[in-house]
Amino acid sequence: MRLEREEPAEEETLNLTPLIDMVFLLLVFFLAATTFARSEVEMDLDLPKSQAGKNDNESHLLVVNVMRDASLRVDGRVVTADGLRQRLRAAAARDKEQAVLIRGDTNVQFGAVALALDACLGAKLSRVSVAAQPEGQPR
Repeated sequence: MRLEREEPAEEETLNLTPLIDMVFLLLVFFLAATTFARSEVEMDLDLPKSQAGKNDNESHLLVVNVMRDASLRVDGRVVTADGLRQRLRAAAARDKEQAVLIRGDTNVQFGAVALALDACLGAKLSRVSVAAQPEGQPR
């Protein structure tokens, strides 16, 4: 008589790899979505004060920052005047109704802001506005 020995059964475990992958992808998605949803704000930009004006809540706004040293920034990147013109022309080709917001530092010479305005006019964009800080609001 021969006795057969039972092999211990493998312990069944739940495979968590797909779940961890999905959680990681959702985390990356929400981080990216909140980053893109945030409007572009340069913290070292001191906007001029204004008493009149309106709050413009555009959904797809192209923001051009004119820094204190007269450098131009779009999407957080420094661009040259020619680079700004190219970006504005490309935006106008995609959407003729593209809104542009020019944020100029209080201490920048007007010529730098005029260059950004001229680039908008050269790209045939008509929805151009200049940002200012409402009076009484902290910087």
